[in-house]
Amino acid sequence: MIIFFNPIFFDKIWGGNKIGKFLNFTVNDNCGECWGISTHKNGLSTIKNGVHMGKTLKYIFDNHKELFGFYQGKEFPILVKIIDAKQDLSIQVHPDDEYAKQSNSFGKTECWYILEAETNAKLIIGHNFLSKKELIAQINSPNFVNNLHKFGIKKDDYYFINSGTIHAICAGTLLLEVQQSSDITYRVFDYNRLDDGKLRQLHIEEAKNVIKVPDSQLIKTHNNKYFDYIVSSIFKKKSFISHPHGDYIVVLEGIGKINKLPIKRGDFLMVSSNFTYILEGNFKIQTTWF
Repeated sequence: MIIFFNPIFFDKIWGGNKIGKFLNFTVNDNCGECWGISTHKNGLSTIKNGVHMGKTLKYIFDNHKELFGFYQGKEFPILVKIIDAKQDLSIQVHPDDEYAKQSNSFGKTECWYILEAETNAKLIIGHNFLSKKELIAQINSPNFVNNLHKFGIKKDDYYFINSGTIHAICAGTLLLEVQQSSDITYRVFDYNRLDDGKLRQLHIEEAKNVIKVPDSQLIKTHNNKYFDYIVSSIFKKKSFISHPHGDYIVVLEGIGKINKLPIKRGDFLMVSSNFTYILEGNFKIQTTWF
């Protein structure tokens, strides 16, 4: 079974309008995130085709286990989104599974695939501190930011971000994020930015507890502990069999067909467990499975 999803849009103080252009949707000028495949309570994907049209992905995950190969996990484990940073996002960190249990949640390991990068666009991933004591001593000082790894990026770059890694998406970046199904973020620094006249909340104590030290390595290869990930270009007809718990697909470029159904850039869809599907056309996709 092939199931398409309706995207969910979130306005953010740092967001822009690139998501709307990428997906050919009308969005607000401060749209920061589009959740494309999600069962998280903060944004439930709804189905746009077939016998389950109008129901949520969570509903079919809970009630039609056969579509997911009778996956044994109680919760759908991934979340797929697009992020548009018109301004810098906060410098932040996410907890691992053990720490996130306090919030009754998965931890948040994630990865980024750069869809668009303006000239001089950058990311922050990792830091130079050699001990937790040194990091904690500096975390509230202006010098803290100077010890973070900031570097230039380009379209099609890929980065893997473990939980506990301090990071930030900077202005001029449009990216695809695949992550554990979690919405926990601990802000460390937010440029003294105001939201409705108030400084945005920081989470310094939580961050101190979860930031990895040392953490200076930039990871550009995928770690499949939580999910697998591949970007593929399709130039002619090609047949696939989906993975045991299904394939979760985002169309990144071009147009084509999946089992004769039209697909285009910005479509989010799943192919149910062990299902044969044929892709044809000229397009690029990202596929996740778990």
